[in-house]
Amino acid sequence: MNTKKPALQIIGLTFALWLLAGCGSAPTAPPTIDFSGHWEDVSSAFSLDLSQDGEQLQGNHTVVAQQGNKIDSLDKSIEGSIQGNTAVINFQSSFATNSGVAQIVFIDQNTIFWKVTNPPDGEYYLPNEATLVKKESAANPPPDGTGTITGRVHLVAPPTPRMVIYAVDLTNGTWAFTETEATDGEAPFSITVPPGTYQVFGEGVGYSMDSLTLTPVTVAVNQTVSDIVVRPPSQSECGSMMGYPAAPDGRFAAIPGPSADCLASILTPQPADATRIQFQPNTTSWYTPGDLAPNASIRFVLSAMQGQQMNVTLTTEPDSSATPYASLYISGADGVAYTLNPTMSWSSVLPTSQDYYIEVRSMSQQSIIYQVSVEIPVAAGASPKIAIDQSIRFATDPLDVELNGTVIGGERDRYSLSMLAGEILDVQITSLEGNAVFSILGPDQIPLPGTEEGRDTIQWAVPIAVDGVYSILVGPTRGNTTYTLKVKVSSLP
Repeated sequence: MNTKKPALQIIGLTFALWLLAGCGSAPTAPPTIDFSGHWEDVSSAFSLDLSQDGEQLQGNHTVVAQQGNKIDSLDKSIEGSIQGNTAVINFQSSFATNSGVAQIVFIDQNTIFWKVTNPPDGEYYLPNEATLVKKESAANPPPDGTGTITGRVHLVAPPTPRMVIYAVDLTNGTWAFTETEATDGEAPFSITVPPGTYQVFGEGVGYSMDSLTLTPVTVAVNQTVSDIVVRPPSQSECGSMMGYPAAPDGRFAAIPGPSADCLASILTPQPADATRIQFQPNTTSWYTPGDLAPNASIRFVLSAMQGQQMNVTLTTEPDSSATPYASLYISGADGVAYTLNPTMSWSSVLPTSQDYYIEVRSMSQQSIIYQVSVEIPVAAGASPKIAIDQSIRFATDPLDVELNGTVIGGERDRYSLSMLAGEILDVQITSLEGNAVFSILGPDQIPLPGTEEGRDTIQWAVPIAVDGVYSILVGPTRGNTTYTLKVKVSSLP
């Protein structure tokens, strides 16, 4: 019977191998598998930011395709599980409506391999295969040749559900989007885009400075435009004060705004003889005296921007300190009343950009003399805040550009351009309110003659004296302004 002999041989062979292996020394531990970190494949402009928690993996991706005309990027776009050195994940492209499936294989501490095993339907730009290397920086900067729009979704009342926010280029239709997380307060967002001018909006929300139309957001290369607040529209007797475009990927249809007739009826001052308040150049306040017949009233109206502080004061003769002879009533174009009880003064940070009505009502049986004062102070600070900071010329090619924007009192929009000595810089500005002006700073940050603050320059054309970067600062002489800036540069012969 030979049944035991092979078993003895196997035991002996095992013992010999054990001796050769170092008399039972512990085997070398395999490398720790950790997918966490920032990974890049430079050849395909593809990057991953991954976070591993036990056997679970999540993260996001960025792909720049078609020379920057297509940006495939989405927050929290990757989610899956890890088995051994391979993660099987679902990924969501910012261009596809359904998710795809991919494998991520851990090669070593510095290398992973990406392979799509089940692509999503339709358009997507993640590579089918890629080898990515780990980078030391945990940050994920925007790809070269792009900019970033950051901001937050602000609803009337929390919580804020998950929302898709789009940035759509007004010139060529290029678009990108991101999906926010559900929160109990404001929801932050960040969208990487090619240079351009964009509308930023979601379903029933959008970025607007006048509460009537979407305000364009201009982004330059390597520029981050921040504090873009996306919110619902103001409400009035016309319903929503503005509409929104359809989602470019078909997620939702366009939302119409109010009819032109209804909008005109509520924006037209009532009564028709309400006096429009206009601040004098380089001032932040206005006042007027007047007289009122018994139980009469008079109304004033002015345009002001969200976030500005407005202070209104009323004085009367006879004095109303003990017995009120008149009172202030403040309301907005959206129909909201800000003073519910008689008052002689009112001060508030304005909640929205619109026309505000100031009514002085007599409460006396005799004629009175009154004075009403309105102040919109400039925010404290040594110099005006730069609201938009954009480079419009890098090389020496001819330039002929038209820029549109809105800037509030106490702020400036800055447009920078490189110039060579002898080139002619031609700048003109117009505005709806007739109150937009500019100054031009040379490379030494000193205003060029004739464009100093207070000169209220609206047109300027002079050959440039020295090479360098010049800055055009746009601001209002009073209140706020919506402007069109035309900049033309004639190259050297």
